[in-house]
Amino acid sequence: MNVDGRPRLASLPAIKDELTRESQERDRVQRLRIITRHPDRYADFILEGWSIDVGWCTPRPGQDRIAYTADAVVQDVQDNVTKATAYVIDVLDVLGPTSDDIARWLLRLDDTCTNPDVDVYILIDTSMHSSHDIARWSSITPTLSPQSEHSTASDVLVHGVSTIAQHTTPAVNDDSVDTNGLRHLTRLPAGFSVDALRRRILQWRRMGFDVSDLESALVQDAEEREQMYRHVEARVRRAIDLDRQLTQFAGQLTATDVEHCRFRLRQLTGLDDVASKLSSEHV
Repeated sequence: MNVDGRPRLASLPAIKDELTRESQERDRVQRLRIITRHPDRYADFILEGWSIDVGWCTPRPGQDRIAYTADAVVQDVQDNVTKATAYVIDVLDVLGPTSDDIARWLLRLDDTCTNPDVDVYILIDTSMHSSHDIARWSSITPTLSPQSEHSTASDVLVHGVSTIAQHTTPAVNDDSVDTNGLRHLTRLPAGFSVDALRRRILQWRRMGFDVSDLESALVQDAEEREQMYRHVEARVRRAIDLDRQLTQFAGQLTATDVEHCRFRLRQLTGLDDVASKLSSEHV
């Protein structure tokens, strides 16, 4: 059972392992709903203890078919949340042509799936996507690993990390939250886990910061990962301080200048230029 109700990226073997384990822990038949563009893939898909319902996501209109749109997939999950015990969503190709399209959809689905009694798995084929994209998506929503006593660096990349680190730092404020929803987060301690970094990337993204430069750190060794994190963290903290100054002096700037500066701060670019502009206005 996924205790927090969040969707999880997973390979098909990992999903099978998890659902098989769940069926053994329950005394009644569970219902699995699969949303896919290719229903023929699941014609012979059998899991003991599970009743399987396959929804066809297709641009062809027809009864009981799901429209070939990202919105329709989310709506189907919402409509059936009380009927299905688990979901497998096999439609990454429906969500858009770019990694950004999929990332935005994952954020939306993550906000939608809040029922801890329903497991939602997003099927991901590692042969179809780059390691960079997979690492990026794994920073948005958790990943599920097949049960194994021995994992390698490639396992972390391909299947993600399912075990939450024993020592994590809560995302609490060490400063007040400003009117733009920005806040300084407690610095991650030395030796932080990959899971902790994933959560921090997601927190910064939800503030609106472009921290894509940090995504590659997810697949680096501990020393390189920490070095990359500290560099980006320093830029984010400076951007938050500058954003607060920008709000303070907004009345002395044109609306266009304010928006331009705020955009650059969210992109973590041109921080020196923004600081110089605010300094000149203050003088």
